[in-house]
Amino acid sequence: MKRNILVVLTTMILGVGLCLLTLSAQAQRGGGTATLEPVAKQALLTALAGPEGEYAARATYAAILAKFGTEVQPYANIYQAEVKHIAALQQQCVKYGVPIPADAYLGNVTAPATLLEAAVTGVTAEILNVALYDAALSKNEVLTYPSLVQVFTNLRAASLNNHLPAFEAAVENGGTLP
Repeated sequence: MKRNILVVLTTMILGVGLCLLTLSAQAQRGGGTATLEPVAKQALLTALAGPEGEYAARATYAAILAKFGTEVQPYANIYQAEVKHIAALQQQCVKYGVPIPADAYLGNVTAPATLLEAAVTGVTAEILNVALYDAALSKNEVLTYPSLVQVFTNLRAASLNNHLPAFEAAVENGGTLP
């Protein structure tokens, strides 16, 4: 069982690494066509690599899956969503010529002791993630970049309308979903 979990997580990490290499190569070839103002650039980097950002969320859910099993819900589905969120933000980095920051969280987060604690952690993380996007979308400097606004709006909606309710339901169900 542990070997299967390690194989699945290793495969996921390698897939993400390949995606990063592809995006970095695009950025080095001049994939970015415009530059972001400093406030918008910082909002993008915070959404991706900040403590309430997508790297941190993915690392948290990866740690939970490594400890409790790769199929436990809602963590498995939300982990996959976080991978997509990261890719969307990295595409914005490439578009605007922002170097993609390294992920300082993956492999450096400890899973909560129980699945109930994990679900409570998920609720808190998603609330903070929504607040991160609310703060970013309140900045006029961000609002001048329609693609960035669209990505931030979509990711905020996913956290608020999908992830948060799933974790709230998991809390009510003792930490998992049936």
